[in-house]
Amino acid sequence: MLLQPMQHLQQAAVVAACPFSSAAGAKKTENNMQLQFYADPCEPDIDADLRAKERDPREHPDAQYMSTTQKGHISPSIRAELVLWMDAFARHLGDLPQGTLCRAVAYLDRVLTVRPVPSHDEALRLVAAAAVSLAVKYEQTSSERRLDADAEVVEEFVGTTVAAVEAMERELVMDLDCVMDGPTAFTFVERFTRFFKRKDEFLVRTLALRLVDLTLPEFRFVGKILPSAVAASALFLARQILAVPLSNKELTGYKAVELMGCIEAMAMLMPEPKP
Repeated sequence: MLLQPMQHLQQAAVVAACPFSSAAGAKKTENNMQLQFYADPCEPDIDADLRAKERDPREHPDAQYMSTTQKGHISPSIRAELVLWMDAFARHLGDLPQGTLCRAVAYLDRVLTVRPVPSHDEALRLVAAAAVSLAVKYEQTSSERRLDADAEVVEEFVGTTVAAVEAMERELVMDLDCVMDGPTAFTFVERFTRFFKRKDEFLVRTLALRLVDLTLPEFRFVGKILPSAVAASALFLARQILAVPLSNKELTGYKAVELMGCIEAMAMLMPEPKP
């Protein structure tokens, strides 16, 4: 799900970027392959709804929450360790949708924006576990999965009971103002690549999702870059690495030059190629 080693990647010739942009659909890629973005008349409305939701102030964590709400008790390194812990916890729950961790981290940052949490492991992990469980329930609404079957995992990882995690979940729902459905960077990668058919296109999507995962522990991306811009940057970098001729503007509505800062920050997270 997160931070698995990426090997045999070419070095990308990265162009620079600024994080925000207006959105636009498109009709075809650079290699003239037709992408019927709006064959369904509802497509433009779905796109507009996602773009509006990501700009909803309730969806935005505060980029300064560590010094404001948390009063300096939580640092970027503590948050990074917590995100890695959330990844391990989610892995042990098993069989979760791929976008679960991305949504759980989004919930975590929004909650930490409004809820002071002591920096000791027990308190942070309880909130983080509740965020993961909420994300699981959102992503798997049809299965109505509950933590009851994972009581041993909860005890091992969180050091408490399922009842305590579910009680924290209810508090987090209120902290989140019951707004649970905002799009994440994962949502936008899936959206931007929904018409991909070729094998090389699927490789671009897979790598882009991995690049999005690499950003999750990094506090520099929190509250500063729209999820759609993170997704667009990941797709641009992935297609550069894999040398797949796709148009970023036509796929995402962003020009590469608009994404300079995000692309460069994301490229810095990539592991060094093996000699």
